[in-house]
Amino acid sequence: MLALTFSASTRKAVLELTRTIPSPGPGEALVRVLRAGICSTDLEICRGYVPGYCGVLGHEFVGVVVAYGPHIDAEHEAQKRAPERLVIGTRVVGEINCNDTYFTCADAVYQRNHAPGRSVLGIINRDGALAEYLTLPVSNLHPVPPSLTDAEAVFAEPLAAACRILEQGLPRRPAQDRVAVIGDGKLGLLVSQVLIRHVTAEGGPRLTLIGRHMEKMAMVQGDMEGIVSEDDGSALAARLAGMFDLVVDASGSAGGVRTALALCRPMGTILLKSTVSTVGQGEQEARGGHEERQVNGAADGHTCRRPQAPRWAELANDIVVNEKVLVGSRCGPFDVALEMMASDAGVRQLLKCMVSAELPLERGEEALTLAAASPRPPTAQPRPPRPRPPIAGRFSSRFKFSS
Repeated sequence: MLALTFSASTRKAVLELTRTIPSPGPGEALVRVLRAGICSTDLEICRGYVPGYCGVLGHEFVGVVVAYGPHIDAEHEAQKRAPERLVIGTRVVGEINCNDTYFTCADAVYQRNHAPGRSVLGIINRDGALAEYLTLPVSNLHPVPPSLTDAEAVFAEPLAAACRILEQGLPRRPAQDRVAVIGDGKLGLLVSQVLIRHVTAEGGPRLTLIGRHMEKMAMVQGDMEGIVSEDDGSALAARLAGMFDLVVDASGSAGGVRTALALCRPMGTILLKSTVSTVGQGEQEARGGHEERQVNGAADGHTCRRPQAPRWAELANDIVVNEKVLVGSRCGPFDVALEMMASDAGVRQLLKCMVSAELPLERGEEALTLAAASPRPPTAQPRPPRPRPPIAGRFSSRFKFSS
């Protein structure tokens, strides 16, 4: 099969043409990928975020169940979960955390997100979705409502991550808390959409979205204020200092937490959605300022400017003195995300706007390079005579491709 892989030893992303189709293990299903997405986590892996990574990239997908692993009784499993989930040919999306050790505990969210010994699709010890086929535990799969297209369903994973914020009970007082989101990438836009929907229903204040591109922020549906941040954002941080009860950092930047802390009031909450590679940070700090470096080892040697990460003491002093709460936030509820997609036209409109390029998997290396070079990441689609999964994502208007 075709598969887009990355090796930390070579620091190269390579499209493999004859990778072996994975075999589902006990309790697992084999899924044929219909469409997959590239996100900032994939790019950060290519920058060293996961030490020693070697495997297939990607964790955002929609696909079709084509087979089961050994010793799987489909009818028995169907009694545990919705019967339609295990029918061959069912269109599915999948949670990325795999409870490979069958860990159980009373906290269902802990078991879902943090089971000891877990593998993580396309991130830790499990090949990902930028391939023609993948395997996942049957319990990780969720059927896609018939009303949703593949182009919409592929956003289930990042939308679920946005819904995790509500699952964590934030904002604590939606009818009165002032909320800001930093970042106009895919996750930042989805987080904004989810929070606008929530606070509007509660009669809360307008959400503030801070990003680099007004045209991207305008894609979010609903009542909000979009503010363009320029240069390093320090001027904006000074102007809006202490104005918000909840600040969500979805900037994808090592320096985003600094801005988030500045915007947050004393005793307010900063929620972090960004994960970034720490490779090269020591050398960067020694030089100071920004660093220019190759993005993913691509042949064209594309470079980008990455902001300097703040020192821990700089953050800790503000957190301690002003009694601010720092919250991490990761994977969220797929059932909530799918229901939101199916029932909310505003959410579906945003998803439609966010896809501006689709490339076949045969052009996976190109898609990864363009995603790194552009404010918006890519998607891939199958096409006859031999279907290939689509890499779904978002690019700036200057990149327009179709399969």
